[in-house]
Amino acid sequence: MKITDIDKYSVEMQNPDITKPAGAGDVPLANYKMIGALAVKRGDIEKKDLAGFTEKHGMTGWAPTQGHIPSGVPYIGFCRQDIMEGKIKNAMIVGKGSLFLGRMTNLFDGVSFVVEANKGKQEPQSTISEEKVKELIASALKSFASNLMAE
Repeated sequence: MKITDIDKYSVEMQNPDITKPAGAGDVPLANYKMIGALAVKRGDIEKKDLAGFTEKHGMTGWAPTQGHIPSGVPYIGFCRQDIMEGKIKNAMIVGKGSLFLGRMTNLFDGVSFVVEANKGKQEPQSTISEEKVKELIASALKSFASNLMAE
């Protein structure tokens, strides 16, 4: 998938009304700018489209700033609702690891995953029938066996 294939990114959803006065800035916006910069670097978007990327794929933070609570997880319930209402097809929940815990324990504690709409039961996309596949396999096995016998 390209970076632009994800409809919404849920990053550290810290409330900027709390983090800005404390001197930490707008944490979610900084994360969306970083993801957008990666999209520019990969050629998924033009540099001039960076501000539009953050508006389209991001959201304003609302979670309190304590521990890992402000990771992307608070959006999961809203994500489900947005998918069910057809507002989005997918979202990436970004769970960043803690630098402090990582340095102290040498263990990894971050994980990100994509949530997407269930496409339901779909027919196989094969261009040849199952019977034709069986015939091809049988023919290949016959040919292989006769080559073994000839040796």
